[in-house]
Amino acid sequence: MKNTVKLILFFFVIAVGLGTLLSCGNSEELERLQHVNADLRSQNRQLQQQVNTLKEKEEQLAFLSAQMQDTKARIHTNHGTIEVTFLSDLAPIHAFNFITRAESGFYDGTKFHRVIPGFMIQGGDPNSRGDDRQLYGQGGPIVSIPHEFNRTSHEPGVLSMARTADKRAGAGSQFFIMHGRSSGLDNEYTAFGRVTSGMDVVDAIANVPTSPQFRDQPVDHVVIERVEVYR
Repeated sequence: MKNTVKLILFFFVIAVGLGTLLSCGNSEELERLQHVNADLRSQNRQLQQQVNTLKEKEEQLAFLSAQMQDTKARIHTNHGTIEVTFLSDLAPIHAFNFITRAESGFYDGTKFHRVIPGFMIQGGDPNSRGDDRQLYGQGGPIVSIPHEFNRTSHEPGVLSMARTADKRAGAGSQFFIMHGRSSGLDNEYTAFGRVTSGMDVVDAIANVPTSPQFRDQPVDHVVIERVEVYR
């Protein structure tokens, strides 16, 4: 009985103490916690909106990727034809960028202006339509695209995107086809396709004589006559 009375007295003291804290206490603390809770709810709403936006962007890229499945291209050059397929699941923006430019005729009449045997052949510069070799390699579109670095290794036949030294600038229209293997390019340049036929043409272009005056430029122009997109 005495123990029961002691317990009752103990809980009574606790209750009185809590009442005093709340009445004296800690109304300010309660108000602070309510503000914290309101801030957390606001942050949660913002995070949920961001998640929804990311999901929407992901769905849009998935749609774009699905639209390009089984799309291929033939790069017709004065040395022969190179056929490529696209890694639209890994680099949908780059694949779309190349496909739409090809369909518009952007690459027609440009040149493979930089060739290095055992490394790669590079083209897609609109400046290369002209005769001023000093401008080759410096041109591109008005609007650049974001990088889509992925797990693809830069090995022979891989189609990848050139870029400037400043990664923040994104990529433009210039692309290259690997002639050799270079793991140093992995996760530094966006691979977005592969050669399915015509590696003999890539090999021939990579080994053309180059100019002693204009570094890595073919002496005789290697022209991209047109790029044909098909399914």
